[in-house]
Amino acid sequence: MSMDAKALVLDVLRDLGAREAAELRAGAAEMDGTAIIAMERAVPVWDKQQDYTSWPAGAPVADEGQVWLLIQPHDAANYDGRPSTLRALWGLAHTKDPTRAKPWVDPYGTSGMYMSGECYRAADGTVYRCKQDNCVWDATGLPSAWEEVQQ
Repeated sequence: MSMDAKALVLDVLRDLGAREAAELRAGAAEMDGTAIIAMERAVPVWDKQQDYTSWPAGAPVADEGQVWLLIQPHDAANYDGRPSTLRALWGLAHTKDPTRAKPWVDPYGTSGMYMSGECYRAADGTVYRCKQDNCVWDATGLPSAWEEVQQ
């Protein structure tokens, strides 16, 4: 039985996507958030049933409009929650590319703090760039730490 052209193309694209995702997962620990978010199309969607115990720390997943980085390998089926509520297991990736800025998420301890040059997109669509390291407040909470990015 032969595959039609559409099925063949879809199979090839799935294989390429799986390979790209595996390569990203393997190399993510050596990348910064900007590089990971630039490859966001290869970031797998977080899965409540996924066993992440064999994944390396730093491996990314996408959930709720954010890119999360694995801090502690674990089996997600054993935890009630998702990356945004399991911050001891998942850290937040930020980007210095204002065109890929994600909505603000409060840091959790040292995880997810904004560093100089990293950006976020406010609810009104304004993009802000951080002017200092280790920032835990958004532009409303600490205006001196942020500059508006003109687009």
